[in-house]
Amino acid sequence: MGWRPQLNVVCGRCGKPSGLVGHVCVSNSRRKQTLKPKLSFGKCPKCRKPYDAGGPLTHACAPKSDFGKRRKQFEKEQRARARKARPKHDYTECCDEECKRSLCVAYKTGFQTGDETGYARGWDQGYDRGIADCPLEHK
Repeated sequence: MGWRPQLNVVCGRCGKPSGLVGHVCVSNSRRKQTLKPKLSFGKCPKCRKPYDAGGPLTHACAPKSDFGKRRKQFEKEQRARARKARPKHDYTECCDEECKRSLCVAYKTGFQTGDETGYARGWDQGYDRGIADCPLEHK
């Protein structure tokens, strides 16, 4: 690992590296723009962070962690397991009157409407004696 200290010139007002000519300072400070030398040891090739005053000998490299990626994957797997572990909900056998699932609500509404309509139509046609009024043969 080759490293060598460099003497860089930085702006005394904004702190950005600047050459001797052509630096455009973006600070709103009223301080006079000066150039001051700063000792630099470069950047770490692994983590791309600048070396501190001790140089590469005291640098503790801390590459980016993949913790966030692993956590998202773990949470995704947990949601998939929860979906598989959830018991099936049969809307035709649902007896919970306050069930908010769309299939249950639609089935109960349709069943109730159809039952009321069929009952009213049968009553209007005079089938009030049940099986005796049925025109089909029953055994």
